[in-house]
Amino acid sequence: ALSPRLAVNLRAGPGGDILLHFNPRPAQGVLVRNSLLAGAWGHEERELPPEQPPLGPFQQGAHFDVS
Repeated sequence: ALSPRLAVNLRAGPGGDILLHFNPRPAQGVLVRNSLLAGAWGHEERELPPEQPPLGPFQQGAHFDVS
């Protein structure tokens, strides 16, 4: 079965700030980005440029490359 969610957190060291919280949500059709700095979440970004599909490169059944 496919997982309904995926989240990637890039941290500034063990237990440190989350510099980038990257969370594609296929069921909602959004790609959420945020950061957690000094214990406080920032403004959640969900919008992508109009020419991009709602989830950017993250489409069900499609492959993507992180490099």
